[in-house]
Amino acid sequence: MPAATRSRVAPPLLNWSEDHRIEFARGVISARHQLARLPLFDDAALAAMLDRHDRANLDVCTMGRDPAERSSWRDVPVCRHLPGHHLVEAVRQTRLWVHARHALDADTELKPVFAAMMEQLRHLNPGWAPLRAYGGVVIASPGAQVFLHSDISETMMFQVRGSQQVFVYPPRDPWVSDRALEGVLLGEAGEDLPYDPSWDSEAASIAMERGSFGAWPLHAPHRISFGNEVSVTLVLEVVTQESLLKNGVLHANGLMRRAGFNPRNANTSGLGAAVKLAISRAAKTASAIRSRRTGSEAPDMSLATTLEHA
Repeated sequence: MPAATRSRVAPPLLNWSEDHRIEFARGVISARHQLARLPLFDDAALAAMLDRHDRANLDVCTMGRDPAERSSWRDVPVCRHLPGHHLVEAVRQTRLWVHARHALDADTELKPVFAAMMEQLRHLNPGWAPLRAYGGVVIASPGAQVFLHSDISETMMFQVRGSQQVFVYPPRDPWVSDRALEGVLLGEAGEDLPYDPSWDSEAASIAMERGSFGAWPLHAPHRISFGNEVSVTLVLEVVTQESLLKNGVLHANGLMRRAGFNPRNANTSGLGAAVKLAISRAAKTASAIRSRRTGSEAPDMSLATTLEHA
């Protein structure tokens, strides 16, 4: 049997068509998957996973009911150290959003699932070549929500329990601006964005139930409303050459803007983009050095003048 055939995931985890392949990473897509059939996501299995999980990579938050009241999103640190079965019960009884970051790519029981997901996505989408990928498990209370925000990595979701409605907005003004993304990439702002209910007429809505897959373009703002039972979602966060370049250009634009320059665009092709990527990398290297010692110099911005109109 040829090696290429042996490497394929069988049976297929995703029901994928040519339309899905064309729109993948470019548009808002939904599909069906088979992962919900695995016996890994009932209450007992989730509790065991949480007990194994590094609590430094566990987020536990609560929130209000108004989708415009993003200030109601609060960390609940006391819940972060609960035994797994108590935390699962707290999700059921209260209003929590729990994210076990890196559970898919680090947990001994879930790593094979993560590997199969990535293998299948590569096979179904020729040319898709992620540089890095991470996977988490989100457990959400009935009626919980996630406020409008924009992720800096390419994101896709596999629903394995419960349901959620995902509202996805175009990745441009007025929903999200380059300057807002620059602030996120510079660490000056979180990923949350202001929300106007009138924007919903422009949103694509993905109704995700058990066995649903959803994905959308890089930086597309989205918010989530969970259904009336406990929701469990597998979340992939992926870095590709395209997202690395786009984020690098935006990061460099933010640095230049704060140095007094006025970059005119965030184009990701041409010499200007290459130099901006170099500026971004230099700044990140300098920041890493400063975290280990003091007195490091700021990144060289001598090229920024020539890029002000780039």
